[in-house]
Amino acid sequence: MPIKNRGFCAMFTSSLSQLPKRGHLLIAATMALTGCGLFPQPSHNVTVAAPEYDSAVSARIRLLSGNGTRTASYLPNHACYGGSVEGAEWVAGDDGFFANWKYSSRSEVIGMPPSPREFMRVDGLEFKDSIREYVVAGGQPIVLSMGTSGSAGNAHWWCTPPRVTFSPVAGRDYDAFLEMRGRQCWISVRLIDGHDMDEPVAVTRAAKCADARVDTDSNSTSQ
Repeated sequence: MPIKNRGFCAMFTSSLSQLPKRGHLLIAATMALTGCGLFPQPSHNVTVAAPEYDSAVSARIRLLSGNGTRTASYLPNHACYGGSVEGAEWVAGDDGFFANWKYSSRSEVIGMPPSPREFMRVDGLEFKDSIREYVVAGGQPIVLSMGTSGSAGNAHWWCTPPRVTFSPVAGRDYDAFLEMRGRQCWISVRLIDGHDMDEPVAVTRAAKCADARVDTDSNSTSQ
C-alpha cells in the first residue's frame, strides 16, 4: 500500500501551467517525435548475472531505475539510515551520476520471474529506464530510496518521496518501483511469482538512525 508520506513533484524555472502556449506545443511536439521514432531510441544493454541464491535464506528484488531519468538504491540489512550506518554501502540501481549523459541504459538480470508490469520487463522498458535484480537476505530489513526528474523546454521537475523499509521473506520475489499520480510520488513494493501474483507489500517510512549526528555548528551564529 502507498505510504501516507508521499513526495511532491517540484517545479522550477516555470511550471507547466505557467508555460506559454508555445511551451505546451514544444512539449507535445517533443513527446510526439520521440514516440513516433523520428529520434533514434537509446541503446539498451542487458547483463546476465548468476549470484549465489538459496531460497531458504534469500529473497530477490527487482528495482526500476534509469540513466538520468530515475534513481533507485537500497541499503541492505538496515531499517534506518544515517548515524552509525552512514558509511554503509548503498547499492545503486544505476550506473552513477556521469551516466546521466549517456544515451543508453544497462539492465542486470539474475533469473527472477517476469514482472506483471510491462515497463519493468527488458522488452518493455521505456526511454533510458533499466531494471536491476538483486539477491537480498531473507528476514532482514532493507531501506529503499528512489526519485525521478525530467525537463521539457524551460520546465524542470523532480519528485523524491520518503525512503521506506520492509523485510523481504526468504524464497519470495519482489518488484520495487516509483509510482506517480498528479504531483505526488511514492515507493511501491509488490510480491510477485511470475504468474498472476502482484500483491502490494506493506512498507513503513524509514527513519534516520537514533544515533545520527547533529551538526550543531550549523545552528551557531557569529557576533
